[in-house]
Amino acid sequence: MVKHAGKLAALERIARLKAERELRKFAAFNEHMQAARLRAGHLREVLEQSYRSDAPLSLPEARLANAQASRAARELRVADRELERLTPRFEQARRAAVREFGRAEALRELAQAMRRDRQD
Repeated sequence: MVKHAGKLAALERIARLKAERELRKFAAFNEHMQAARLRAGHLREVLEQSYRSDAPLSLPEARLANAQASRAARELRVADRELERLTPRFEQARRAAVREFGRAEALRELAQAMRRDRQD
């Protein structure tokens, strides 16, 4: 029984290390995703503001406003594509972190149960 408890404790330590590694990877990826979401949100606001203006424009002003709106739309499309490209890998990193954390927790619970049984 003592050997099994020691082995479980060793497995738990290994699982904790793996879980910490996966959580760090996920945290870095999460920061990247948040930055990409903020950038896309900002670009949506810029594009929305360009269409919200009710002031009459001269022809050169209208051309400039159209060029700015066009640039904002292109940048937003690029940002949205980046989010679409990153989302599957983000979800995969999230699932891996959850799985490794769950594994470490399960091993901890098992080791605690064995210690309780040994004490009884």
